[in-house]
Amino acid sequence: MLNLNTKIKSSSDVNPADVGVHVNHRQRLTFANIMAILLAGLGSFTFGYANNATSGSFAQTTFIAKFLSGSNSDSVVNGILGGFLGGGFVGAIIQAPISNRWGRRVATATAAMFIVVSAALDAGSVNAAMFTVFRSFTGVGAGMLLANCPVYMSEIAPPHLRGMLVGNHAISIVYAYTFSSCFALAFNFVDKPYQWRLQFIMLTACGLMLLCSLYFLPESPRWLCEQERYDEAWIILRNLNRTEEDPEATIAAGEMAQIRAQIMEERILPRGYIYIFKTPHLRHRAICSILVWVMGQSTGMLVIANLTPTLFATLGYGTVLQLALAIVWCICAMIGCYVNAAIMDRVGRVRLLVTGGYLCTTTLIVEAVLQKYYLDGHSKAGTSGAVAMYFLFIFFYGSTIDCASYVYISEVWPTHLRSYGATIGLSSFFSLALAFITPASTAFAAIGWKYYFPMVAVCVISTTVIAFVCPETAGLTLEEINKKFGDTVALDLSSADAIASTMMKAGNMHFENAPTEVTQDVQGEKYA
Repeated sequence: MLNLNTKIKSSSDVNPADVGVHVNHRQRLTFANIMAILLAGLGSFTFGYANNATSGSFAQTTFIAKFLSGSNSDSVVNGILGGFLGGGFVGAIIQAPISNRWGRRVATATAAMFIVVSAALDAGSVNAAMFTVFRSFTGVGAGMLLANCPVYMSEIAPPHLRGMLVGNHAISIVYAYTFSSCFALAFNFVDKPYQWRLQFIMLTACGLMLLCSLYFLPESPRWLCEQERYDEAWIILRNLNRTEEDPEATIAAGEMAQIRAQIMEERILPRGYIYIFKTPHLRHRAICSILVWVMGQSTGMLVIANLTPTLFATLGYGTVLQLALAIVWCICAMIGCYVNAAIMDRVGRVRLLVTGGYLCTTTLIVEAVLQKYYLDGHSKAGTSGAVAMYFLFIFFYGSTIDCASYVYISEVWPTHLRSYGATIGLSSFFSLALAFITPASTAFAAIGWKYYFPMVAVCVISTTVIAFVCPETAGLTLEEINKKFGDTVALDLSSADAIASTMMKAGNMHFENAPTEVTQDVQGEKYA
């Protein structure tokens, strides 16, 4: 497999190139960029498998006999779900200082180790308390991955395809949901007491694969620039973006000059959550990041995802069909994510989010009405309609919200605050998930279809606010997005391209000493 962690040896690594200053930044994808995104997606996959691991377990006979056979089964389910999400909240917070201090790869490695150890101990659990405690530790690792992976992807993706590439985060999560559901169905036919443990052995294996993959994954060039390791950042960015038509990665060189100039300007700025909420343009970003996941979680997606087999059981289906329908549900989500990733860079993030919020709200209302009248199973058509709404819901969510939400909250923040921003966004993800999921099992048992309407109310309000508060970011470099929030861009792309051009002509691509403005003629034009 391709190893992108190459180091610069000398200035002769890059030959002079006679390039102009007007560069088309719509570069085609490279094999190296695709491989890096796919490898990073293993972190997203591991989160998805960790999150969905208990969904099938709740329907397996051995798990029920082991943990859910008492009169407090609803409380045990709520505790397991709440413990994982509470751990996820903690993980989303602690990933920021780890990622900022030691890098994106170290943060992912730390998360993987949390998951390997805790999933192995879950597989060996002897009672519900032990299982719940280590499920919480799995949540810590999962929360770190959920916050860190889209940040990393956004920092290595080219601007005009960033939506599609960072969308791999959500797509990989849905892949994991599908694999987890398939294994849950397969393990259901293992007629042994250890049947339920196999799912968590698989999760341990996912964590180990993620750890091994980090050997081949390059560090984020933007994080390296923050550490003033500009030459390392440049060679990684060049390797990710050079093609046969552009062997010297002239497009990436201009982006590198812009990244360096922006980070130099931001280096003197304060950091931390207090600074973010005290500063108007950063507070605007925080509000946007929070709103996206207030809306995303109030659609009820995680409630349905974590209880899919259980919800199908309330509609009268047996264990095998519950697990099989859960697989179909995940496949609908996957198809939706492909649509989302394909259209996001053309349609725009905010337009998709708003459209998705209203569509998901509509399907939840219809689902609630159908369950009100047909939950007792007296009408096959009514029951089939309720099942169809679950499938339609996840397709709407996947094709509009799932990818766009992760992309948006990772790209609206400047580099020195991106991990903090991801924490703010994903903290709202886990907070709202806790608010809706922890009481879900008890609420569905007590009030049934009525539980959908608190989510509907929050979703309608937050979706409407997003339409007026959140600016569009599609097609811009991460540095150019600053303009959308009233910040300055240290170096526009045309000047950055000019700087890169003069460096290439001089045969000196060492960005440690690169100029932050153009002071000489380039193709007859004067830049100052």
